[in-house]
Amino acid sequence: MINNSPAFSDPYPVYGKMLKQRPIFQDANGTWHFTRYDDVKMMFTDPRFTRHPPGRFGYVNQEKAETELDKVIGKWSLFNDPPEHTRLREMLSVMVNPRFIKDTRSIIESVAEDLLASLLQKNSADFMLEFAYPLPVRVINKLLGTTLDNLTLRKWSLSIVNALDRGSPDDFASINSVMVEIQQYFRELIHAREQHPENDWISDLVRIKNEYQLNADDMIANCIFLLLAGHETVQLSLGLGLNALLKSPEQRNLLVANPDLAASAVEEILRFESPLNKISRWTSETVVVNNIIIPENQLVVGLLNAANRDPERFDNPDKLDITRKNNRHLAFGLGIHNCLGALLARLELQIALQKLIPYLNQFRLMGDQTEWVGNSSLRYLFKLMVHVRPESA
Repeated sequence: MINNSPAFSDPYPVYGKMLKQRPIFQDANGTWHFTRYDDVKMMFTDPRFTRHPPGRFGYVNQEKAETELDKVIGKWSLFNDPPEHTRLREMLSVMVNPRFIKDTRSIIESVAEDLLASLLQKNSADFMLEFAYPLPVRVINKLLGTTLDNLTLRKWSLSIVNALDRGSPDDFASINSVMVEIQQYFRELIHAREQHPENDWISDLVRIKNEYQLNADDMIANCIFLLLAGHETVQLSLGLGLNALLKSPEQRNLLVANPDLAASAVEEILRFESPLNKISRWTSETVVVNNIIIPENQLVVGLLNAANRDPERFDNPDKLDITRKNNRHLAFGLGIHNCLGALLARLELQIALQKLIPYLNQFRLMGDQTEWVGNSSLRYLFKLMVHVRPESA
């Protein structure tokens, strides 16, 4: 699982070469890859690029049986096109909306303050384990109505994101037991909320199930989606952000001196190190991009972290610049499949960074003790060891 090779720890030199030499290319498996900002942006917004090819979903075919993971992700808006995408997206919007986001601020602040107080008592710590991971986990537990511990959720989420990244039918089938465990957990919670509703997202799903024609499997699948989407990218961005700031002392000092730059710093961190590394689409018809003909029914991958460092879109793209203007990165996507939870993610990241700013100069990276998960879909920073010490130390 852990892979600290440059392909995962620092892919940016390779992305730079791609942007210069082969901004669009087809690999040995026949998959097309886009690296330029404008081309990846087009993938998000052009209806000729769909989530899956006509007539089938994902990797399900006559030779391979449908796995438990197939059944679940087939009910996510993320993996659907209209009209099914529209129904699922509207359903989720009942819960994840601007008014709701505003009401969560106090929850996030309380969690961040509690975790930071504990972190500051240590001489050294794994920032991911002590702060970055538990912060969004506690928040999503509160919002969704779950009571999952960090270890259980980490096991579940890593199983799913790694299977999705590798993508083969055998990889999907290998986590059937995990998927059965997760589904049973939510089946029991949903049943409990049907008997005794509470002020949480699961109760909201129960309340709107008839309006949006949701059966038990629909509700379970979307609980799993909310659980994963509600913590993975935030915890990665927190770790990636601290790692970037500790390696950029000039920008770190600028932020400490100007804490009002927190929101701008969050956007730059998302551009500089997007937690989502790539997206995939299928061509529904022949598409011509920069004089390159891509036939119908082709798998196309957009490399977000290459696009977010495209020198044709961003000045000095390999430099972290928390004062960057017009920073329209692609970390949260665009179009109908843009990140529904972007408002919540931004709020969590901004609040967490604001709480960390007064102490940023206490932290120091601990040598080569950073670990990365070998996952090409996410910039999966798994372990970030830091010295936690006063400035005078």
